[in-house]
Amino acid sequence: MNRAYIIAFVVIGVALGFTLWSFSSGLTPYVDVKTARTMTTAVQIRGIILRDAEHPVVRDSKLNALRFWIKDPNKEEIEIVYYGAKPDAFDTAPGTAAHGYVRKENGRDVFVSDSLVVQCPSKYNDQKSIYKQSASAGK
Repeated sequence: MNRAYIIAFVVIGVALGFTLWSFSSGLTPYVDVKTARTMTTAVQIRGIILRDAEHPVVRDSKLNALRFWIKDPNKEEIEIVYYGAKPDAFDTAPGTAAHGYVRKENGRDVFVSDSLVVQCPSKYNDQKSIYKQSASAGK
């Protein structure tokens, strides 16, 4: 085999290996709240947004943070502190996924988030779309 081919295969192999390594280090796993409390690296958690007297949604304008509570599928609850602008659909969203890490704040666990994705409420309700109703009414 030609020496140039061997060098080319080695260079391509090293580049491919580096690409896969850098891509895999950017992936953040989804975990439950209990597991997130034990992790020392960034993780993602999902849950239903709680909106009641015990779990208020508060906008902290001094810190530019949104504070709210979620409950994961295992019924574990944790307060989320999201630094950034409140997503448009947050007020009507049933759930969210947050990226960040757990830290202690005033003796309790708080999930500090730098990225927040909310569920679209229209995809998760049983009501028919008004667009489908009006389209079928014209037939």
